[in-house]
Amino acid sequence: MSDEFLKIATKEINEDILELEKILSSCKTDIDVISNTSQFQKHTHKIKGLAPMMGKQNLGDLSSSLDSIFKKLLDDSKVEGIFSILNDVVPIMKLVMIEPNYDLTEIKQKISQIEEF
Repeated sequence: MSDEFLKIATKEINEDILELEKILSSCKTDIDVISNTSQFQKHTHKIKGLAPMMGKQNLGDLSSSLDSIFKKLLDDSKVEGIFSILNDVVPIMKLVMIEPNYDLTEIKQKISQIEEF
């Protein structure tokens, strides 16, 4: 990938993560997250596609898991604990942008537990 592409993609992903933070800051419960699902999903979907193209596969995988959960919510499935998970995940997404080799094992395990419901 060109340096220009990486610069633009990095800016876009950072903006999407900032938007996720803003949406999350307006939430206090799972119900609040559910009412904002389409907004969350729009940003996770974009990150899911863009991150791997710029060599951030871990971030892409993380976003893909979140995107899957949000799609379930859009289909009226119940997902318990999504507010708590997002409070853990969004700051980690910022870290992954700074530290590409950040260990995501623990957060992926938490996400997989709510994906199974």
